[in-house]
Amino acid sequence: MDDQRHIVRTPRLKRLAFASGLLACSIAASAETVDAPAQSDVPAVPVNSSAQSPDCRSYDAFLTRAEPVLRETPACETVFPELGGARAKLAENGWGFAASSTLGYAYDVLGHNESVQLYNGQSPTWNYSSQAMLTYDLSRIGFSPDAQFTVQGAWQGSNYRPAQPKYLTMQIFAITQSFLDHHLELQYGYFPVIRAYYGLILGGNASAAALGPSSVIPFQIGVSAFAPTPTFNAKLWDPSKHFYNSFGVTRSVSPDGFLADIDQNPTGFRLSVPGARALFIDEFGYKADSGPDTNSKWFRVGLIYNTSHYTDFKSGGVSSNNYGGYLAATYQLYNPDGTARGLYGDVKFDYAPSDRNLYTKDYQLTLFYLGPFKSRPGDMAAVGFTKNYFSEYVQSLVRSSGTTAAVGSAALTASYAARVSRGVYAVTGLTYTKNPNFAPTRANALIFQETLNLSF
Repeated sequence: MDDQRHIVRTPRLKRLAFASGLLACSIAASAETVDAPAQSDVPAVPVNSSAQSPDCRSYDAFLTRAEPVLRETPACETVFPELGGARAKLAENGWGFAASSTLGYAYDVLGHNESVQLYNGQSPTWNYSSQAMLTYDLSRIGFSPDAQFTVQGAWQGSNYRPAQPKYLTMQIFAITQSFLDHHLELQYGYFPVIRAYYGLILGGNASAAALGPSSVIPFQIGVSAFAPTPTFNAKLWDPSKHFYNSFGVTRSVSPDGFLADIDQNPTGFRLSVPGARALFIDEFGYKADSGPDTNSKWFRVGLIYNTSHYTDFKSGGVSSNNYGGYLAATYQLYNPDGTARGLYGDVKFDYAPSDRNLYTKDYQLTLFYLGPFKSRPGDMAAVGFTKNYFSEYVQSLVRSSGTTAAVGSAALTASYAARVSRGVYAVTGLTYTKNPNFAPTRANALIFQETLNLSF
């Protein structure tokens, strides 16, 4: 086996790419901790079958609460708000429906094609994904008020498999409940844990365009991102509903990486996979929405502890655990009209020990503007910088085999998400990456990405 193939295929060094990373950084940032602008600021109206036919805002009551870090697309902002009358019929019986589809393209315009592709976009790379979701109002069958069940299926893939794991699987199968006037929120079942923590999409990881989700340290430590893991999460708010503590117990992703986890659990329903043990995550934060006299803000610090065993690159043995942490802040720097529209800054710093992780620390700085033009409140412009550092122990191991290895990687991204029409976004981005591949090293890349996102 040659050195290049050895580096690429060593299980715990798997280098995954994230073809949809720039799309996530761009289009969904407006849907995260800050409220989406314009029409999605309108509160949901409960369905009342005895009243006149409700408008599409009434369906917001059925948006899933199983992804608390995200704000789901309201029915009014989908391609077919009424779905030919199906949404009204579903709502009458306590059900909600949502679906989305994404088609993306990435290419290193500096022409660094190789017969064996080493990073996302090095050769022309296509990716696709589709999700369909149902929610149900569990209070209708005796659960606590506003208890909700969510089930979601997902199908995605790419012509470069590491760019986006290929699968058709259950992605969410979970119940959410709140108590004590929403000061205690519980969620349990199967779901990707990252959607309840951190704020990956908001600001995001710019270098994910080439380096992939393994470059995001919470993912590397074992937090689930693509396929679900069985999880119990409890979130407790202080009386002001600004300070919170969110604690979760879940199964780690396989220490052999995302692809191994998906291969071993294709349906998403397995309680366990080989080598994956309990993972604990705790996040403490402060959150406030934007308003006429206040700017949106979200500050958080998180700790992750994984009881799974990982390769110890320092000793050559096996570690008894893995762990890491993060600091992050998102702040509305400019609030022109007292809404979520405006200029934001997002800063993140992540850490993981270098003796058991390839990515040992990083920092990310992002500026994004929701509604950069008053006439286009649904658009978003963003620019971000990310710097990653690779483990000195892994560098030494790779170089001892005669293969070149990078010390770190840096990326600068600029993107624009344009609302083409109701439910249709086009996202255009350009990422310049220094060291787009850890080993063997390659010339710097300039990756162009174009993504079409549809919401139904």
